[in-house]
Amino acid sequence: MSTDVTIPSVPRITTQQSANRSSVIRDNVWRAAVLLALVLLWALLSSMSDLVASPTDSLNALAERFADGSIYRHLNATLQAVAIGFLIAAAIGFPLGYAIGRSKFLGAVFDPIVAGAFAIPRVIFFPILLQIFGVGVGAQSAMAALAAVFPIMVSTTAGVRAINPLLPKLARSLSLSPLQTVTKIYVPAMAPSLMVGIRIGFSIAFINVIIAEFFAARAGLGLLALRAYGMLDLPTMYGIIVLLAAIALAGNLALWAVERRLGNKL
Repeated sequence: MSTDVTIPSVPRITTQQSANRSSVIRDNVWRAAVLLALVLLWALLSSMSDLVASPTDSLNALAERFADGSIYRHLNATLQAVAIGFLIAAAIGFPLGYAIGRSKFLGAVFDPIVAGAFAIPRVIFFPILLQIFGVGVGAQSAMAALAAVFPIMVSTTAGVRAINPLLPKLARSLSLSPLQTVTKIYVPAMAPSLMVGIRIGFSIAFINVIIAEFFAARAGLGLLALRAYGMLDLPTMYGIIVLLAAIALAGNLALWAVERRLGNKL
C-alpha cells in the first residue's frame, strides 16, 4: 500500500507583491505619523492660547453630544444633503459629460461655457436656491448638486475623449448594441477619469453643504459649529470640526480605495 503524502502547494509571494506590501505598510506608517504630528501641534497651540480648545476637551465635548443624542439630527441633515446633492450631480454630470465628449458639435458649443461656469463661485447662487427650496435640506442639496456637477461632467468628458479610437471600431465589429458599447467598452476605459470626478465631486459637495449650513439651515453640522462659536463653546466647535474632517477623510479614503482597486483590475 502506498504511503505517499500529498503536500498542498503553498502560494509563493513574488518580489513585486512583497514590495507592494512593504510600500503599503510604509505609506500607512507615514500617514499615522502625519496625523500624530497634527494632533501634537494642536495640543501645543491649545496650551499657548485660550482661543484653541485642547484635543481632549474637544473630543469630550463631541462625545457628550453623541451621548445626549443632540448631534444626530444635525449629522443626519448634513449627510442627507451631501448624499442627495452628490447623486443629483452624478445623474446630471455623467450623461452630459458623455454627450459632450462624444459629440464634436456639443464640445465646440459647451466647452467654453462649462469652463467659464466652472470658475463662478457657486455660493453666489445660494440666495436663489433659498427662494426656490426654502431653508432646509432642499437648498443645501441643490447647492451641493450645483457645485459637484461640474467636476463630474468635466472628468467624464475628458475620459470619453481619452478613449482609444480603436475601441469603438471593436464594438462595431462585435455588433454590440449602443448600451453594450457604453457598459462594456466605454465605462471600463473611462473608469480612472470617472473615479477622479467622483472623488472631487464628493469633496466639493461636502464643502458646499457646510458653507450653505453656515448661511441658512434648520439643522446641520455647519449650523451646530456656528452656534457653538456664537456661544463661545470652543470645545464643541472644535469637536464638530474634527467630526467634519473625519467624515470627509473617510469618504475620500473609501473612494480612493475603490479607485485603486479598479485601477488594478483594468
